[in-house]
Amino acid sequence: MLRTSKTFGSWQDLQQKTGGTISHNRMTLDAAQLSQHWRRCSLSSDFWARYTSLSSSLFQTGTPVKREAVESTISYLLNELFENCAKFSSGPDRGVVYESWVYLDRLSFQVTNHIESPRLDSFIHLIEEMLGQDPGELYFKRLEENAETNVSGSGLGYLTLMKDYQVKFGFRFTPLKEKNIAVDVQAHINVKEI
Repeated sequence: MLRTSKTFGSWQDLQQKTGGTISHNRMTLDAAQLSQHWRRCSLSSDFWARYTSLSSSLFQTGTPVKREAVESTISYLLNELFENCAKFSSGPDRGVVYESWVYLDRLSFQVTNHIESPRLDSFIHLIEEMLGQDPGELYFKRLEENAETNVSGSGLGYLTLMKDYQVKFGFRFTPLKEKNIAVDVQAHINVKEI
């Protein structure tokens, strides 16, 4: 049983990092609405991707960054995060919070949702497996397993982002009352990788 917050991977206290910030954005959503109206996941993703990509001319990477590449990468990433919130949120609190931080050389995103405590162990196991193995090898292993078993929640979306875009993920689990767990997922992208 989780009694205090626990973090995994590339977790950062983004609220404390303000140096070099171009922008910070925040939006609240409802996981039930995302689930009932699936298109809201891609609409939200596309909106924030377009909005964030408009800052690409300010990036300081030594070489120009294509706005279209930034938009495409962010849209794919955020769609994965929003869809996971729609699919896996559970319990009495169905709120979802999206935040983004745009820096001169990197992008950081955080999505917070809630799960019931019985789902915690399987999620932590998945995260430890993803973070502890080569993303490319685990990706192909998962593809084979999914073809055989048709299982959901395999982490393929995360693995694709780690393998193809070098996204670094951080996870934090915070116990709340009523056996609910707040799940914070962070994604960090070095702009040079786009």
